[in-house]
Amino acid sequence: MRKAMHLNLRVDPTQYISQIRDVPGYDYIHFVRQPKYMIDISLLNEKVYYLNELFSPKEFVKKHKLSLLHAHHGQLGILLLPFKEETDLPLVTSIRGRDATLANQPVGYLENMKMLFEQGDYFFPVCQFLADKIHAWGCPTKKIRVLYGGIDLSRYHYRTPSLEGSQNILSVGRLVEKKGHHILMQAFQKIRAKFPNATLTIIGKGELEDYLTSLANQLNLGNSFHLLNHLHKDKVREHMTNTDLFCAASLEAANGDVEGIPNTIKEAMATGVPVISTFHAGIPELITHNQEGVLVQENNVEELAEALEFMLTSRSRWETYTTAARQKVEHFFDSNQQLLMQAKYYDELLGG
Repeated sequence: MRKAMHLNLRVDPTQYISQIRDVPGYDYIHFVRQPKYMIDISLLNEKVYYLNELFSPKEFVKKHKLSLLHAHHGQLGILLLPFKEETDLPLVTSIRGRDATLANQPVGYLENMKMLFEQGDYFFPVCQFLADKIHAWGCPTKKIRVLYGGIDLSRYHYRTPSLEGSQNILSVGRLVEKKGHHILMQAFQKIRAKFPNATLTIIGKGELEDYLTSLANQLNLGNSFHLLNHLHKDKVREHMTNTDLFCAASLEAANGDVEGIPNTIKEAMATGVPVISTFHAGIPELITHNQEGVLVQENNVEELAEALEFMLTSRSRWETYTTAARQKVEHFFDSNQQLLMQAKYYDELLGG
C-alpha cells in the first residue's frame, strides 16, 4: 500500500481528518508543525509527527517508504517546498479558503504561492470559486482538481421538517467576522416582533465572543438568543437535528478572509433542515437559490431578515427544499465519494 505524508494546520476533529487517515488504498503519516498544534490529544497515534523535530527528510522518506506529500493549506505547501526538493516526491496542496486570498498573509505570500504553483504538482481547492482564485494568481489549469470537502452521511439522517410548532433558528461556526453572525443577529432582531416565539442559537467559539454577547444586549434579544460554545460534535449534531431552520450568513471579512463551502451547511442539508445562506464564495455551488434553500446577498441585514420571514411563513415549501438538498449532498458531497476521488488524483500523479 502506498503511503502519503500529510501536513496539516493542526490536529483536531474539524481539520478534515478523513482526508488524511481514510484515503482508500493509501496509508498515511500525519505531520503538524509543532506539538502546540496537536489540539486534540485523543487523535494522537504512532503515525503523528512534528515537522520541527524532523532533521533528515531523505532518511524519513526512505524509512517510511513515502510516495507523496500532501499539504492541507497553501502556507503549508510553501513550507514543504524544500522537503519536495530534497526528496523529489510529488506535492499536492489543498486550498481551503483564506489561503486563496491575501487576508492576513505575511509579506511575500503571493510571490511564494506563485513559486508553489510552479513547483507543486496538483492543487485541490475545495470549490470552483477558490479554483478560479488561484488560477487568476497564475496556477495552471492542468494542475487544478476541485475536491469538495465531503461529510459522512452515515452520521446525518434525513428527517422530514415539521410544518408547525417551534421556530428555532440555528447557526454554527467559529465566532469570526466571515461567518456573519453579527448580520444574522441584526436580521433576527428585525423579525422578532412578527415572530415573538422564535429563537436564535449560535454555536461556536472565537475572537468575537465578547462582541457578539455585547451586541445581543444592544439588540435586546433577551432569552430569545443563545450563544453556546465548547460543545462536543455530538451535541452540535443534536442541536442540528432539533432545530427548525439553519442559517449561515457568510461574508467576505474586512481583511479579505473568505469561506470555501462551510461543512455546517452540508450537515444541515443532510439532516433535512431548511437552509438560508448567502451568495458567498463556493456556497452557490452547494445551494441553487430557491431549489435546495434560499440565498441572499452577503452582508445585507434587510435581505436576510426578509429571507427569515419568508422561510418562517412558508413552511409548506420546506420539504421541497430539504428533499432536493439531501439529494445534492448525496450526489456531490458524500465523503466516501470525495475520498475515492482523492485517491484517484493521487494515482494519476503516481502512475497507477
